[in-house]
Amino acid sequence: MGEQALELRTALSVLRRRRTLLAAAALVGAAAGASLVLATPSLYVSQSQVLLPPSQDSSGQAVPRDVATAVKVAGSDVVLGAVASEFTPRPSPQALAKSVDITAPTSDVLQFTARARDPEDAEKLAGAAAASQVAYSINRGSSLTDAERAGLRERQQSLEGNLSNVNGEIARTKKRRESEDPASAAARSDATALARLTAEQTNVALQIDNVKDQIAASASPVSASVIQEASTARRPGLPARVALFGGVGAVVALLATAAILVLRRARDRRLRYRDEIADAVGSPVLGSAHVPRARDAAAWTSVLTDYQPETVDAWALRQVLRQLGDWYPRAEHGAGDARSPVLPESVLVVTLAGDLRALAVGPQLAVCATSMGVTASVVAAQSHPSAAALWVAAAHNDGRELRDGLVADTRRSVANRDVTVVLAVLDPADPRLDPSVRGDATLIAVSPGSATAEDLASAAMAADDLGHRVDGVVVADPDDLDRTTGRLLQHERARQAAVPTRLTGVSTPGDEASVHDLRSRS
Repeated sequence: MGEQALELRTALSVLRRRRTLLAAAALVGAAAGASLVLATPSLYVSQSQVLLPPSQDSSGQAVPRDVATAVKVAGSDVVLGAVASEFTPRPSPQALAKSVDITAPTSDVLQFTARARDPEDAEKLAGAAAASQVAYSINRGSSLTDAERAGLRERQQSLEGNLSNVNGEIARTKKRRESEDPASAAARSDATALARLTAEQTNVALQIDNVKDQIAASASPVSASVIQEASTARRPGLPARVALFGGVGAVVALLATAAILVLRRARDRRLRYRDEIADAVGSPVLGSAHVPRARDAAAWTSVLTDYQPETVDAWALRQVLRQLGDWYPRAEHGAGDARSPVLPESVLVVTLAGDLRALAVGPQLAVCATSMGVTASVVAAQSHPSAAALWVAAAHNDGRELRDGLVADTRRSVANRDVTVVLAVLDPADPRLDPSVRGDATLIAVSPGSATAEDLASAAMAADDLGHRVDGVVVADPDDLDRTTGRLLQHERARQAAVPTRLTGVSTPGDEASVHDLRSRS
């Protein structure tokens, strides 16, 4: 549970640290969604509904309907294939399936939602789909096969054609009789023909009724019916679509960016929290401070001559110097001398190449020492190309006093200085410390996210190889989301007793004894 909580906290801190990037990603996603809406015209939508017949088994008993199957059948070629014949050019069933959404608001109702660029096409498609579903339901409930049903319909059409011909002949025969002499042979012949035609008319009509009865008898007594004709085709308004697609685009871009950031952080081995840094070095974090940014020689000269740290940062660095002085007291200043602070004569500040923020810790310490009423010097001892600008600034001043009580040089030959801050920059690929670089106290300065545990451990080992005990760590520009202190190492934190928490705020008998037992165990 503790590891899970730590991973969650780390993920949340990554997202909070990159909130500007996340906001930008959300804006880009929203813009992409809105652009997609503007570039793609919306389609017209029309809806129709069909009431399905009761679902029955072979014995006629009602059974629950499988809604998923009904929806799948309605979207198959069996139903939509008949719809395609009503359009020119004839679309494929697959194209129709993409243009028609089929849902089931209830177990007995199917809803067809048709989309098309033209409103008439949308309405026609919705109506045709509903009609095809009704026809399928009727055919499915019929006792005849499709071939038998088709044969009866052809027979009905043929009989209706014969009846039409007979009716025509009867009409023409009656018209001739009106102009003939009733006693003539022609009149008697037409009367005989009229009688035969009338009998034929009756016979054909009876046959038609018989075919109709057969078709009706084969049909299911209960079939599907259209309960909502195709509605008037409409399309969503542009503002609503822009808002919808813009919101979806923003959410997708936000989630994708957040996932990428969290995955990158999981693979990033660089340390960001003070407790992690302290555990890697094996020494506590003595202080943290915000540092000035300098990238060229002129900026470093400005730091040495004019920089004034904020009160909080100055106090944090002053505490670092006093803690080092308590461990390495000077012979000429007793611990009880209130007029002269107990500070180490020299402080070796080790930084890693490329960490310009940590490189500013050494000059900051020297500036803070002068604010305590002592003289200080900054000696750029072991260089690296990444720190060349600071070395140029120190060499250019050549021991000249930059401000009251502070000088800088690349040689450790400045005399009469109370505190000397020695700077050494190590290459993580080859972390070796020059044997000529010395200091009464040794600090490692690092900024969050600039080094891995292996880098810091290598720097500590390089100092230890020359007999320098790493007395502590100074963190430059600590992470705003870092709630750790780094003052206790991992084994020391594990031995700490949990602070008792009172849930109600009301004391109960035995509270004092519990606290006493807790303190005695710790």
